[in-house]
Amino acid sequence: MALVGNIQDFGLSDFLYLVDRGYKTGCLHLNRANETAVLFFDKGKLTYAAPRPNEKMGDVLVQLGAITNEQLTTARDTQHSNGATSVAQVLIDQNILSSSQLQSVLQTHVEEYVYSLFGWTEGEFLFEHGQKPDADAPVMPVPIPVENIIMEGVRRIDEWGRIKDRIASTDMIPRFIEQPGEKAKGVKLAPEEWRVFARIARVNDPNPLTLAQIAQQTGMTEFDVCRVVYGFVTAGLVEVVKRQRVAAETQAAAGGSRLRRSLVSRIIKRIQSM
Repeated sequence: MALVGNIQDFGLSDFLYLVDRGYKTGCLHLNRANETAVLFFDKGKLTYAAPRPNEKMGDVLVQLGAITNEQLTTARDTQHSNGATSVAQVLIDQNILSSSQLQSVLQTHVEEYVYSLFGWTEGEFLFEHGQKPDADAPVMPVPIPVENIIMEGVRRIDEWGRIKDRIASTDMIPRFIEQPGEKAKGVKLAPEEWRVFARIARVNDPNPLTLAQIAQQTGMTEFDVCRVVYGFVTAGLVEVVKRQRVAAETQAAAGGSRLRRSLVSRIIKRIQSM
């Protein structure tokens, strides 16, 4: 029998605790507005989580940058010709990925996705006992316990509350309030902070990156990028602005430049006609 309810009364952390203690196997379906999510469990441990239940292992690995499209095509051809059980097994047999690399890539991906679901405060859930993912779904080789996910998810919700006072969306652009030269001289940064610092837009940068784009370029999670940038904001080094504002300022600056060139051109023509 399916278990049905709403997230307002029974949050994700409560349900994960129930799954853990009940040693349950099945799929948790979450739904709010136009968003859906699925989480699969095997004997109380998490095996797979995604926005949709029909994701393919190879496609996810390409999306995460673990393999190339060419490697995926070759692996699928090999799978079909040799009757291999899965694309993942072919990739491991061909030494493209090790078992530990596959586990690490998928586990980080799944954990970060589940952490994002802790922010859901409304919607419905349905738990289907015994439901299992498709054979070619990006299931982790080693299912992971949910205790640490619960603790980290709750911690992130608390920290996101502080961060979102200054950073409303990962679609926003961080940029230095002024050229960072003098202020940055005495700043001591950890390696991950330097990776973010180096990609923050300078004054009048024509191609500024959003927080999401910085995360993609550095391979860091969006949460970690926002946490680092939040530190720069509170230190007075950086401001975070909407893309529309940056576009408007760039357009205005271009208009001012054209006006100056036009004035200079008219002055030169007047001098030449004298």
